[in-house]
Amino acid sequence: IMPYISASIIMQLMTAVSPTLEQLKKEGEAGRRKISQYTRYGTVILALVQGFGISVGLASQGVTFNDSFSFHFVAVVSFVSGAVFMMWLGEQITERGVGNGISLLIFAGIVAG
Repeated sequence: IMPYISASIIMQLMTAVSPTLEQLKKEGEAGRRKISQYTRYGTVILALVQGFGISVGLASQGVTFNDSFSFHFVAVVSFVSGAVFMMWLGEQITERGVGNGISLLIFAGIVAG
């Protein structure tokens, strides 16, 4: 969830700074869909960076059995796929009209933890 939230915040700040994104925001539904697509791309990029950082951090603390490329690859792929799945799940909850999907997922994580 965190890469998606970070990407959303970055896109909201960029729409205030960039005239191109501000114009997209004013275009209505089509512009909102395009900004949402950029947010998804940003989520994947941030998840890649965070996944790599987490895998390097775990390896440097000696938590892993194996500090090879395969560990880093599996860790990054797992982190990115989990972030993309949670982003998709949040969008599905929102589309079904249950509520704001990402907020509900954050709430469920807080209640469960």
